[in-house]
Amino acid sequence: MTTATAAASIAPPAALRPVVAVDVDGVLNPDVPAVAAAAGYQPHHYTGPGPDGQHTEGTVWLHPDHGNWLTELVTAGAELVWCTSWRHLAATWIAARLGLPTDLAVIDVTAAGVRWGHQHKLFDLYQAVGDRPVAVLDDAFGGKDPDHAEYRTRRGAPTLLVPVNPRTGLRRSDIDTVRVWLHRLPGPDGRRRPATS
Repeated sequence: MTTATAAASIAPPAALRPVVAVDVDGVLNPDVPAVAAAAGYQPHHYTGPGPDGQHTEGTVWLHPDHGNWLTELVTAGAELVWCTSWRHLAATWIAARLGLPTDLAVIDVTAAGVRWGHQHKLFDLYQAVGDRPVAVLDDAFGGKDPDHAEYRTRRGAPTLLVPVNPRTGLRRSDIDTVRVWLHRLPGPDGRRRPATS
């Protein structure tokens, strides 16, 4: 997916549909294989081009429930997007193994990692989503990121950062945090969104 395609596939700010941005490593693919195996994650062997185009291979631990959990957020009114250094591989390789659509938007992450107190890929995400509400499921936020999220929220772009423990990966409580946040957002008519089961 090209940068132009990725940016174009995210609805314009006027739509106000909230976005949930999902990282892969540390979120869907925990850092500790023994913990992942004990928690029901399943190993998947990847061999092929990495995000940088160089050949890579390794084991990716994915949980069979995560696709359904993320789909619940779509049912609650959100648009899922990938915000990860996996880039297009998240939309094709990861999504297929979780039962998610393989055409989800991919944020063109130009830089990732925490530097100077900020998770740098958030700048790319915020540029792509504009003033739309956004929740971020990630395992690495910088110390200044909560202040920036609060600033965006005060400006009228509700922003929720959900720190996922990289040892365990995504938990049910992380999804529930986003679901509660989505429910509290005003709908297009300015009223609270209806609850979903």
